[in-house]
Amino acid sequence: MKRVVLFLVLVLCLSASRPGALRAAPPAQQVQSKCLISAPISGSQLRGQVSVAGSATHANFTWYQVGYAPEPNPTGEWKFFYSSETPVPSGQLAVWDTIAIPDGAYQLILEVHRKDGGLDICFLKQLRVNNTAPTPTATFTAAPLPTAVDSPTPLPTSEDTPTVTIEQPPTATPRPTPTYSAVTNPTPTPEMTGIKLPIDPASVRDASCRGAQLAVLAFVLVGLYFAIRGVTVNSVRKMWKPEDSDGFYRRRPREH
Repeated sequence: MKRVVLFLVLVLCLSASRPGALRAAPPAQQVQSKCLISAPISGSQLRGQVSVAGSATHANFTWYQVGYAPEPNPTGEWKFFYSSETPVPSGQLAVWDTIAIPDGAYQLILEVHRKDGGLDICFLKQLRVNNTAPTPTATFTAAPLPTAVDSPTPLPTSEDTPTVTIEQPPTATPRPTPTYSAVTNPTPTPEMTGIKLPIDPASVRDASCRGAQLAVLAFVLVGLYFAIRGVTVNSVRKMWKPEDSDGFYRRRPREH
């Protein structure tokens, strides 16, 4: 029994002389990595410029990139729109321009690349892009129906008893005999309408000159006519002389 006690005392003494011998070895250093998309949140309605926030860090960080794809994505193809070589512990990762894509359901992807060639991946699903403004729907409100109100029926009183009055029919008054008078419709006066012709002052002046010339010529011809007639009558009278008995002209004998 004494030997056992001495052995235990010896062991304790040796342990006290080497305090670090019985301590557990420190755990291996763990590599800190973080891949997270915190905004927008799943189920959001997005339009215009959308800020994508989260974390992209790793002890062996090299670079990260952000992309999108339709949801569902059977082909597994992603369209990456931003990349950076600066780690982001927490903050804005990229800006997503949703104006350039059609409306619909989409999902985001974040890839954090490491120096050893590996990468960390995280997703954000159930995002709805809706840049087209919804058409307002007209809302029609039905007019309220009128509510019937029961009016109390007044009870007859002694003062409301009607008095019967007998009226004599009025005496017929003779109507005046209508007098009919003939109505003469005025005879419409015909309006003289003519054709308005354009007046040329030069033509009027030439016509006036011609008229004056013709009038002078006619006057000269009439004068010549009467002059010739007078000469002819005198010559005939000289050649013929009338007789007193019958009034006929007799040719005068030529005087020698």
